[in-house]
Amino acid sequence: MRMQAVLFCALFLTGRLCLPVFAAESSVQIIRTEEQELSDREELPAHAKKSISEYDDFSLISYKTVENSENREAVLVSDKSREDIMLSNDPTPSAVDPENVPPGNFAFTTYGWGHCVGLSQNGANFYAIYGGWNYQDILFHYYPGTVLMNTGTAETEMITVQGVPGNALQQVAEIVNREVGPSFSTEAIKAQAVAVYTYIKFYNNDAHDLKGKPDPDQSLIDACASVLGEALYYHGDFAMTMFGASCGDLTADSNDIFSMDLPYLRSVSSDYDAQYDPHYGEVTYFTQDQVKEIIQNAYPITLSDNPENWIQIIQGNGGYVKQVNIDNQMTVRGDAFRYEFNLKSPKFTYLYAAPEEPEEFAEAPEEIPDGENEEFAEAAGELPGEIP
Repeated sequence: MRMQAVLFCALFLTGRLCLPVFAAESSVQIIRTEEQELSDREELPAHAKKSISEYDDFSLISYKTVENSENREAVLVSDKSREDIMLSNDPTPSAVDPENVPPGNFAFTTYGWGHCVGLSQNGANFYAIYGGWNYQDILFHYYPGTVLMNTGTAETEMITVQGVPGNALQQVAEIVNREVGPSFSTEAIKAQAVAVYTYIKFYNNDAHDLKGKPDPDQSLIDACASVLGEALYYHGDFAMTMFGASCGDLTADSNDIFSMDLPYLRSVSSDYDAQYDPHYGEVTYFTQDQVKEIIQNAYPITLSDNPENWIQIIQGNGGYVKQVNIDNQMTVRGDAFRYEFNLKSPKFTYLYAAPEEPEEFAEAPEEIPDGENEEFAEAAGELPGEIP
């Protein structure tokens, strides 16, 4: 019965008859198929095309920064349940003790680095090292509902990176070298290579906003070569496989960050962040005057005299800030707001400590008590009437 379901799924996705081939001790089943013709796609709006290469030399500990594989025309269908998809918008607790926030200051706590949509590079590395996951496990986790298949064209096609054409292996390896480097787990490198290649195919063999780093280590080239041509599909078309440096406990929902409702870019768990991610719970302080200046310079608004009302967070899935209501005067997207403050991710919280009230001096009594009047009179009587 299970085989029938898998075959039906493969037929639905490809429209062609498939012969089953089983992968031993794997979380996926491999089904061979013929080469597909891929339809043209509409380009996404500009706001969807965020740069995801701003994490140069970022790493788990320190980001210092093959053989040719056979051309496998395979569809890989995940048999994992999707119970790890998170649709919670429970409030994210702050990592800061309110008593430690200096008076008159805002304390922002951020989790992760980047837009946090799609594959988390550090998260993938954690799953490979501590969870024993292979690259397929990683990909199907961060891009739920997608299908992995070899295009069959990678060995001969040309890919353009920043306007310069080159062969697929060279271009993908150099981009992966910039994004994660050779110090990452081999399985995490493979997952990154597939995500990079798919992203390039989504943009019609153009790397779009990705950049490469020359002279990758041979181990990294071998890892990329072993998965060369494998790409993720959703409903027969290339998926938009976004990725970033790291996230906080959960990835972000694309609809919350970019207003793109993509079913395979949902909020999913990233289990090892709190224990191992160096960018989990980073705290940044701003004075009240700095916050006021930043907001008023960024938006056509004059803030009220009540700083406690300036920033009201509206959370989306996974605890990410979907929107920010500014002083009940305007609402902006959370990802755009965090850029104004140079916060590392759109998953952030804040605490505000009001300035301390100045101490008031005690007022002098209007009248001297009766007993003190008598003592004062006696003392005055002892003084000489005139100074010699």
